[in-house]
Order: sequence, then C-alpha cells, then structure tokens
Amino acid sequence: MISIYEWYSNLTNLGYIGIFIISLFGTSSIFFNAAYYSLVYAMGATPIYNRIILIVSSSMGASFGDFVSYAVGYGASKLIVKTKYFKYFEFAEKWFKKNGFMTIVFFTLTPLPDDIVGIVAGSAHYKKIMFYLACFTGKFVQTALLIYAGKYTYDYLFR
Repeated sequence: MISIYEWYSNLTNLGYIGIFIISLFGTSSIFFNAAYYSLVYAMGATPIYNRIILIVSSSMGASFGDFVSYAVGYGASKLIVKTKYFKYFEFAEKWFKKNGFMTIVFFTLTPLPDDIVGIVAGSAHYKKIMFYLACFTGKFVQTALLIYAGKYTYDYLFR
C-alpha cells in the first residue's frame, strides 16, 4: 500500500501536471493541505521548473479543488431553507452579493480554512465564474509566495 506522502512525491515527477493534480487534491480536502503547501514550496526550490508556470498550474488546480466545498454548499442550500438557520443563509446571501469576491480572495490567500467560505458561497448561490476567479486570485498570490519562498530558501542555503 502506497502512503499519501509517496503518492504526492511521485506526482512531483510529473512537473506542471503533477503540481496541478497535487493542488487539486490538496484543496479538495482539509486533510491534505499541509502536504500540498510543503510540496508547492519544495517545487519552488527546484531550479529546473519555470516558476511562473508552476504558479499558474498550482493556482488553477487549487481553484478547481475549491469547487468541492462550493458544491457541498450549493447542494445543502436547499436543505437550509427549511431550517431555523435560514436567517443566517439570508445574511450570507446578502454578504456575498456585496463583499463576496474580496471575502473569497482573503480566505484563499491566507491559511484560513477556505473550505468554509466555499460552502457559504455555494449555499448563497454565488456566481461560479466569480467564485473561480476569486479563488484563482487568492491562490495565485499564495502560491507565488510559497514558490518564491522555496526558491530564496534554496538560493540562500545552497548557493
């Protein structure tokens, strides 16, 4: 039986497609985020890859992975209407109409659990394209910071 760490390590050999898949699975679940961040950081330290393409590949994969939480919220929205929590649902819906994009960018940029904001955005029926663009924006900046931190750490230690 192959461990998750070995599976992730094997994916890094695939290069840009590997980082896309790692980011996709890393953001699809709360459990794998630590491995996702550390592997993105490590691939940034690898001098054989173009870092801009790594950033775009990882950001695209991570943004698609966030749609899992969005889908959960979207599906649960029909159930929320029939509960005592409907007033919170209405509040979230109003909030996302006014501040949704920046809220999603903030949560995806920081290590805060962006799965929560994905569930809320889905339950509020926030536009899918806007959700993806906000996720991509936040993940792009976050991934750029991780990859360049890996690069500069490698440069400092080994050059």
